[in-house]
Amino acid sequence: MFGSPCATAEHAIANLLEKVRNVSKTIVYETRSGLKMLITSIGICKQRPYYILTGVWVDGCTKELITGRIHETVPPGECEDWIQALDKVPVLDQEGVARIIGQLDILADTVQALLEREQGGEYSAYDLQLMNLIYLLDPASPEWLQGILGIVVRILGVEFAGYASNAADGDQFTVVETTGMPKDNSLQGASFFYGEGFLGQVGLSKQMGYWRNADRDLRISFFAAHGVRPKVLICYPIKYKDKLYGLLYAGDPVRPELTEEQADMGMLVAHQLAASMYHMESEALYERQRKRHDTYKEIVQGILVTQDKEDYLQLFIEFFQQQLGSPFMCLLLHTPDEAGLRIYSSSSAPNELYTVYAEDAEQIYFADGIPGFNLLNKPIRREWKSWQLVEHPMVFEQRLLGLFTVQFSDEGQRREYETIFHMTNVLLVTKLLAQQPQNTPSGTDFMRLLQDNLLIQQPVVHSRAADIRRLAQDLLEPLSHSAEEMEWIGQAALLAPYPIGLLIKYLGDIPAVCVLRHMHYYLTDYNGQEDVGESSHLYLAKVLLMLTKYTEQGGRHWKETLPIPVPEPLMRSFEQLIAPPPVAVQQEGGVRFTTRENDILEGLLTGLNNKQIAEKLFISTHTVKNHITKIYEKLGVHSRSQAISQIYQATGKKDSL
Repeated sequence: MFGSPCATAEHAIANLLEKVRNVSKTIVYETRSGLKMLITSIGICKQRPYYILTGVWVDGCTKELITGRIHETVPPGECEDWIQALDKVPVLDQEGVARIIGQLDILADTVQALLEREQGGEYSAYDLQLMNLIYLLDPASPEWLQGILGIVVRILGVEFAGYASNAADGDQFTVVETTGMPKDNSLQGASFFYGEGFLGQVGLSKQMGYWRNADRDLRISFFAAHGVRPKVLICYPIKYKDKLYGLLYAGDPVRPELTEEQADMGMLVAHQLAASMYHMESEALYERQRKRHDTYKEIVQGILVTQDKEDYLQLFIEFFQQQLGSPFMCLLLHTPDEAGLRIYSSSSAPNELYTVYAEDAEQIYFADGIPGFNLLNKPIRREWKSWQLVEHPMVFEQRLLGLFTVQFSDEGQRREYETIFHMTNVLLVTKLLAQQPQNTPSGTDFMRLLQDNLLIQQPVVHSRAADIRRLAQDLLEPLSHSAEEMEWIGQAALLAPYPIGLLIKYLGDIPAVCVLRHMHYYLTDYNGQEDVGESSHLYLAKVLLMLTKYTEQGGRHWKETLPIPVPEPLMRSFEQLIAPPPVAVQQEGGVRFTTRENDILEGLLTGLNNKQIAEKLFISTHTVKNHITKIYEKLGVHSRSQAISQIYQATGKKDSL
């Protein structure tokens, strides 16, 4: 590793530390073999007798050189072992190294505080530094909770600590992790109800509980039943934004009490634990939404391109069954061209059961003279033969065409999929009616369907298309273009993410599609020859292309990405539109934003609305609005589009943040 003649690794490390003993900051040290490590020194009393060595890793280019070196110098029989060992070495880029350096700095400060405590340092400062270790723990690690409980025990000076989870939002808490307790009496897996014993009362009140002489109180039965009798006991509710995740508790069978300062330090740990759990839950929710949107995009494309009705209806059922794993799911279809109900079902329940259900549903919803349900156009919850079903109507012009019925695992699953069900229902109705000439939906209806789908699948792209629409109106209105042409640009921007062939098939040669077709030619087939078509459509295609490149690329170099020349008058008008207002910051060093304002700007530039920015940053929409107001003041603008335009024009997205 070191390429050193030293007899042992210890000697090689000692020689290395001798070289860096006067270095006071974290450094990257590359050995002669091409492997790299980080070295952080820890100063005590103006000396640096302690070091943290972290590694090893390589960068991508170096790894190829090391591999070649192995083949040149290592005997053929040993090459495979060397290559396998090298494959286990992480490959890091500069961003990854910078992240680790930041963590090492925190760790070094913490270790320094621990060492100074041994020399008579301040205990409270020691505890605060010890809490910094929480930031270094990885929530994705199986040992994450165990690490936090270890910190709690050290800060409070108690013998044991534990965490009871309420993950299922049920009526019980279950102990999922403990530390400082015998393995045979660790309490793990033990459960208690709200209001039961010391811990249950904290779960009920959602307020911290603290008890001295707890071993003399009958409420100690939960602990006593497992051979634990603490004299002092403290319990913190782990809650964030009114949601209770669980309970953090700690105790000691010998100590009679805790100091107020210790209890406060434990509360700080509880707050950090609650925030971490909220963030993990939010990230998990975002990941589930992303996966649903990606899969939904696939099912939309699949339904649109599949011609056979039997195939795309079965595809619809199989898609949702794969997502939900429902024990009961079926689609009942009652279209004008067919007599009776058609049943499309998953294999999660016997076919005979679906047949009985269809007979019951036909009598309730599809019989002649049955009013109300087709006008409601909202899901109905109904218990049927012990099944808790949610029935989603498929309605067109107050006519009930079908019923999509599901049993969800819980209310959370129903809420997550409700919007997608609605949108897919609309898609199915449109597809079914499109195959019946007498009921074919209009192009306007289908266009609205595609635009709504875009909002569900790709909200950022939808928001960017809305920005293009606003820019087009600001650009074309002073040039005396008609409102109709501005509408074509807006429609084309919202339809641009869809395949041009699909749009031509379902919408025909409407102006918005013609504009998109010309823009597609400029992007893919332009060879210096102008496309053939109406002059107004060609002109609008260039406008749309220009606005698209501007909103996608931003900065001062977006014009360089244009594949075609844009008429000079049009370009000049657009540059005047996006030029910074007179109050634009021209101070030395440019606009100065806080870290949080930079986070807000990042959201604005990627097309997020206030609510999405708030959810991403785990702050309130009110706070987002306050930050945006301050950003407007610093930029000297009065609207979101002006702010975005100024950032793009003046410095570019990447340079400004």
